[in-house]
Amino acid sequence: MLEKDKYLSLSASEKGEYAHNLLKEILKLNHEGLTVPQIDTAIYLGHTSIWHHLEILASRADCLKIKRGNVELYFPNKVIESLKEFDMEGEYYHYSFELVEDIYGKFVRLQTREKGESSSAVESGVIMRADIIGDIIKSLTKIKKQHLKK
Repeated sequence: MLEKDKYLSLSASEKGEYAHNLLKEILKLNHEGLTVPQIDTAIYLGHTSIWHHLEILASRADCLKIKRGNVELYFPNKVIESLKEFDMEGEYYHYSFELVEDIYGKFVRLQTREKGESSSAVESGVIMRADIIGDIIKSLTKIKKQHLKK
């Protein structure tokens, strides 16, 4: 972990990338899940900043957020296998696929990325239960036929 003064000297984008990577590593070490206050006692980023970056990670499907009453727990989404051979790229999009695992089992993760950028440029993500991928494909096919007619 960077010393606080070195962290403070980083640019805003470097701080964001550093916070994301640090929080992902902390979550990897704590499979039982963590709350923002638990992380806040261990690192110097501050409660609001930790919450903000965990929310971004959850929206990208880089971690799993579970609400239990008024407590939010964050869990790691462990990458089991990269599925790069299935990635899709077009003029304005890049979709990447990975097999991930969390406390509920195995999932396929789909992330949208800024075209031609690195893994830090993930814009959003979703995880889909591996055991219902066939049903998801059937639903998407029906949606295409019934609602996306040319």
